[in-house]
Amino acid sequence: MVAWMLYTVLVAFALAVAGFMAERAAKWRGASTRWPWVASMPGSLAVPVIMACASMGFSASAVGEKKVASLVLSDATSIRTPLTQIHLDNVSAYGRSINIDALAADVWVSASALMVLALSLGMVWVSRQKRGWRGGTLHGERVRIAPDTGPVVIGLIRPQIVVPEWLLQMSRVQQECALAHERSHLDARDPFVIAIAVGLLTLMPWNAVLWWQFSRLRRAMEMDCDARVLRGGCNVSTYCETLLHVGQQKSRHIPLLPAMSDSVSFLELRIRRMLRKPGKWVRVRFAACIGLSVGVAAAATQVIPPDASHLGALPIAGSAALDRYAGFYQISPMSLISVTRADGGLSVAISGQMAAPEPFHLVNTGPDQFEVQGNDTLAVRFVMDASGRAIRLIATQSGRVLLDQPRADEANAQRINEALVARIKAQKPFPGSEKALRLLLSDPDGGAGMSPGLAWERQQQKTMREAYLARIGAVQSYAFTGVNEFGADTYLVKRKNGEETIMLVVDEDGTLANAVRYSPMASPPKT
Repeated sequence: MVAWMLYTVLVAFALAVAGFMAERAAKWRGASTRWPWVASMPGSLAVPVIMACASMGFSASAVGEKKVASLVLSDATSIRTPLTQIHLDNVSAYGRSINIDALAADVWVSASALMVLALSLGMVWVSRQKRGWRGGTLHGERVRIAPDTGPVVIGLIRPQIVVPEWLLQMSRVQQECALAHERSHLDARDPFVIAIAVGLLTLMPWNAVLWWQFSRLRRAMEMDCDARVLRGGCNVSTYCETLLHVGQQKSRHIPLLPAMSDSVSFLELRIRRMLRKPGKWVRVRFAACIGLSVGVAAAATQVIPPDASHLGALPIAGSAALDRYAGFYQISPMSLISVTRADGGLSVAISGQMAAPEPFHLVNTGPDQFEVQGNDTLAVRFVMDASGRAIRLIATQSGRVLLDQPRADEANAQRINEALVARIKAQKPFPGSEKALRLLLSDPDGGAGMSPGLAWERQQQKTMREAYLARIGAVQSYAFTGVNEFGADTYLVKRKNGEETIMLVVDEDGTLANAVRYSPMASPPKT
């Protein structure tokens, strides 16, 4: 959770820089400056979530066969940061055992709740204040007249212009300028834009960069409003004088609402902009800023998100969503993976596999990704079709693919289970079983006649296996003793210095798929 929050701030910062450059470009072209911030604020929330959690399904055709693939967007990112390595889910602080991620989630929820409460109280306060404001008409514009509030626009569904009593004492021209300013806010639907922006802040109130973007949006709205008023025919000198006069009054300010008055420094900035003449190299500056803006925005989408398992309060797979992974995945004609929902995660049982004698539990670590509970080196990823249903299961250990199996329907799964039961009941060896045993006993250096996985395991365990065989001695005899509960052929091998039990599985083409050997006198490798 903490790593993901920091990642979100980093993305928001990049989009803020992109928004600032786009705003500068808009100023030089005399265009509206609000749109970069209208885009960057929702982007600061959407981009981290989409890049960390989303995947895209697409189809591809090959020789009359249609395949469905899935691209996890986080796999397409390329900018690494230290955030991808942060794991604070069990970090002790101040000598006490504290789950930092859980604490961050609690702070997040509490901050959002407090902001909702504050906004609700603010709405109640404004509603109560409105009862004392009288209605009226000022130069043909319907307004609400307040003792010391405004000029400001209030309301979302039916927004209204509120003017203070002291505005009525100003000259007619200044009153018209003030009304034109507030009317411009209404025409641009600024109250609606502000409401959406405040809603985004409520979703992520701890993100300081998002608050800075909001302040830039507010300022851009005022500057855009100034430009529209001047284009409407208002005299620039009179309008600037009106701004200064309004800014000098002691009006009550309502936070977040579009208003004519603001800080003295910002009023000076607005006036300087209105009086500024176009400079040189406008087109070059515009192109440079647009290029930088697009580049930084693209870079924001390329930052590699941290492990999505640390989202904590943002669960990726709810209990109902886990149903799309549940089902059967075929390993062989007599081996099957069964995936079911269990305890907020997935339970996996594998039949016909000596390497997995007991079911194990998967916990969600990202979009369509899980890891084995208690062993973070073993991971499982599901490939989804266009409808969001898992069609393949891929299991890896420390990045190496162990299994890549397709989904099997219920009828096929039943046939696989029945074939395993029938084999155990018949107690007959695989065709080519004895030949595969002799191949294993010859201890070849190469992997000919073996599955790639078994050959790789033998190569990894070569030194340990050779030491084991040296201790146990040469083969004297062997005998088939039956089929075990995993459907593997079992042999008792007598050697010079003891006995060993070998259990092996042979594919239909005679390939030695898997082998496990055991001797009471030593701890041998599994192959």
